[in-house]
Amino acid sequence: MRGLVRIISGSVVVVTISIAAAFWYYSTRDAREPSMLAFQAHCASCHGGDLKGTDQGPKLLDQPTSGDSAIELIQSIERYHSELVAKAEFPEPMIKALALYISEQRQQIPSSAGSHRHTIPEGIVESQHHDFSVELVTEVGKGPYSIAPLPDGRILLVEKVRGLSIIDRSGQHSGLVEGAPRAWSEIIRLRGSYVVLGAMLDVELHPAFATNGWIYLSHSDRCQLDCGSPWPVTMVRVVRGRLDGNRWVDSEVIWSVDKDKYTVVPDTVASGRIAFDQAGFGYVTVGGKSTYDNLHDMNTPYGKIHRFRDDGAIPTDNPFWQAEHLRDPTSSRNTVWSYGHRTAQGLAADPRSGDIWATEMGPRGGDEINLVQRGGNYGWPLYTEGLDYNAEYISIGKDLALDFEFSDTIPPVVDFTPAPSLSNFTFHSGEKFPGWRNDLLVGSLRAQTLFRVRIEGGEVIEREKLITKLGRIRDVEMGADGLVYVLIEHDATGSLLRLVPAA
Repeated sequence: MRGLVRIISGSVVVVTISIAAAFWYYSTRDAREPSMLAFQAHCASCHGGDLKGTDQGPKLLDQPTSGDSAIELIQSIERYHSELVAKAEFPEPMIKALALYISEQRQQIPSSAGSHRHTIPEGIVESQHHDFSVELVTEVGKGPYSIAPLPDGRILLVEKVRGLSIIDRSGQHSGLVEGAPRAWSEIIRLRGSYVVLGAMLDVELHPAFATNGWIYLSHSDRCQLDCGSPWPVTMVRVVRGRLDGNRWVDSEVIWSVDKDKYTVVPDTVASGRIAFDQAGFGYVTVGGKSTYDNLHDMNTPYGKIHRFRDDGAIPTDNPFWQAEHLRDPTSSRNTVWSYGHRTAQGLAADPRSGDIWATEMGPRGGDEINLVQRGGNYGWPLYTEGLDYNAEYISIGKDLALDFEFSDTIPPVVDFTPAPSLSNFTFHSGEKFPGWRNDLLVGSLRAQTLFRVRIEGGEVIEREKLITKLGRIRDVEMGADGLVYVLIEHDATGSLLRLVPAA
């Protein structure tokens, strides 16, 4: 008995020290960012610490001759500052890191901590096709993550560390919906974000909700001793149920994995976004809730998008399906639809074709909008346009001896470098903003920007920043009234906003 107590006590100490070390590392990362330090040490004397220029050199914030893309900036640094690069002994990745730093400053992308500030614009916001205003519907609570507008004008709201609630047409909140899956309190707040093991994640209506009333929730299911673990472990799970007043009823588990696949990796990278295609198949994203060597192992759920029938049955035409007598009983390969994803924070179906699209967060650079294809390999962590946070190339894939050609992967339709930290998105529908019909309205966290992207024939036709400095956008959805609803988080709380066309 004493031995068991010592083991548990020792484990608690190790976990506590690890959490403290992680807290220090992430809370001080912005101040230690290598490209910022390199710029201040070698470039600021000419271009200014604020990039506004000095008597010795021009400003960089809006210098058109140096280009604006990362590639153009890299070429400019190499062409005009070769002596400085040689003298400073910059490794090749640092040149790209400096280009990303300059581009981030030009686009006014704040630090992760700074992104928790928010501004609701006053008056009319002008954009390419429509002018609009932004209205506050209501303030929300801790860790807002997703919304699902109901046909009657009410809105389902998910807060990661509180759970599921309902916002009525006047903006008033219900209490938490009774009987819905539990959301666990945060372990710690780190750089403004919640570190959780047991978070509520996405909410999505069945395509035939008007007739069957089914609501789908993803959450990070949590267990501990009953999983044989001395500390809490979690994993994404999808359930469905119906509302009876303010109660969750008829609950069913639709998609889950063996508890052997639950991990202690925090739910920040759980993803858990849900979407349905035109045939009624459901999809759910799972982030890198494990070591990256598992992202290309079809028997594990991590770094993948999974496909299931609306009642939880597994389609036998899934690309890696195996008969029960051939596969490991703990394997999740039968539901894998695509793999090699890092953190797919957004998922939606094109209303015209039913194709499934995903937004994916890269490291520093390499955010993507992807068309999700059956059996597709999306390359992470062997291929990415991003850099590591220490200003080095991403070496994880090579370190893991992953071996496949870039030509074997599905490249992104849209690359965002530098990375705005893309979150969820929607395809625009409705008559209030006809000039945006079928465009992607894409949220972002760090950049606090709502993007509008028009894609035709696999090519980007238009790309526009509709609003900037709005706040960390967690979800974007179309309301039953044809207006665009945007869920933002800021500081310890959040807000539900809507875009209204100008008169």
